[in-house]
Amino acid sequence: MLEASGSTILDTLDPQQYRDEAALYPMVGKVNGSGLSGSGVLLSGRWVLTAGHVADFKTGGTFSAGGNSYTIESVLSHPSHSTLSTSYDVGLLYLAAEVTGIETASLYRFPQPEQLLGREAVWVGHGLGGTGLTGAQGPLDTRAFTNVIDGFTPRAGLPQPSFFADFDNPAGTGNSLNSDPNPTHLEGNVTSGDSGGGVFIEIGGVSYLVGINSYTSGFSPGLNSKYGSLSGAAHLHFFHDWIFEQTGITAVPEPSPMLTVLVGLGIILCARNRAGSG
Repeated sequence: MLEASGSTILDTLDPQQYRDEAALYPMVGKVNGSGLSGSGVLLSGRWVLTAGHVADFKTGGTFSAGGNSYTIESVLSHPSHSTLSTSYDVGLLYLAAEVTGIETASLYRFPQPEQLLGREAVWVGHGLGGTGLTGAQGPLDTRAFTNVIDGFTPRAGLPQPSFFADFDNPAGTGNSLNSDPNPTHLEGNVTSGDSGGGVFIEIGGVSYLVGINSYTSGFSPGLNSKYGSLSGAAHLHFFHDWIFEQTGITAVPEPSPMLTVLVGLGIILCARNRAGSG
């Protein structure tokens, strides 16, 4: 059996294949600081999107990508996110200096959130290693795996709003969702440290960010990212407006010009109200 690094992966494959896949997503970096460390996705020169429970307490921490580290100047969590919770699990990091020389991620807006169902996605992060047989174990490493989006919350008490995929065993066992039992070419599962990393799908030959790694869970206790576990991600369809309000970064396709004007007007009015209340 091959020793794996950087996620739980198929026990039949060389882990280097997963590292090579991760290299195609240089905008996914590592987040360090007090509290839980994890991963993050560069949206612009100074904005990083991550999980809410990773953003907690990260002011003064660092975002590392492309061989460099950048100080986190401030953090924002979605207003419905509670500290260290995995519900409404999205946060933003604002960097003290601009990141250059790294491609940024683009968001994609489907008309309906259910249109992600059944699509193969690439999940990228900086997490623990292991295989579907061993479960999560060290060391940390950056990797990317593929998995098909099998379902959405609300379901079985899983955090909302999120989508999830199960870790299929090439032996034909471990399917927990009555979905296609056949693993994808680089099947895997998220582990500790992957939180805040990105979930990407390809549309028209371009990879777009549609989710943020949030949790791993199984319908059977103690799976620890083994075969049959779930990879869960915050479903960004429900966060596009909030991200735009905080950063000015919009999803593709962009909203209609009238909607953009109305949202922009709302930001201006809010700013005036804050100024007036001081």
